[in-house]
Amino acid sequence: MVKEAINECIEKIIAKDFVRAKAIISEHLKNSTNDKIIGSTFALEGIIAKYSNKNQNIVDSIEDFKVMKKGINSKLSSVWIDDFEKGYFSVWKVFTKNAVEELEKESIIDNPAKKEQTDEAADSSSK
Repeated sequence: MVKEAINECIEKIIAKDFVRAKAIISEHLKNSTNDKIIGSTFALEGIIAKYSNKNQNIVDSIEDFKVMKKGINSKLSSVWIDDFEKGYFSVWKVFTKNAVEELEKESIIDNPAKKEQTDEAADSSSK
């Protein structure tokens, strides 16, 4: 149930539904004594704090996410990592992966070149 709650929370953050993301944390993660879940909760709250700011846009961070993934993988592969850090960095890993996938999918759909091609096709069919 915890993993599903974390994934749902990440989906809500990417969709900019921060109210629902905070509610998921409160409902499913907040009162845990498990260090890994506590680390996950800290990461989710930090992501919400960073991206709920009106001046910070997830779309602007896509290149940062790609760079962060390497550092996160390095942290997670360390023999010195504890359960709190595993939870924390695992959430960031899932968040960066999902955010990059979602943003790249949106940029393909929103590609202006495709829009121009569609506009040209509409123009030629109306002639």
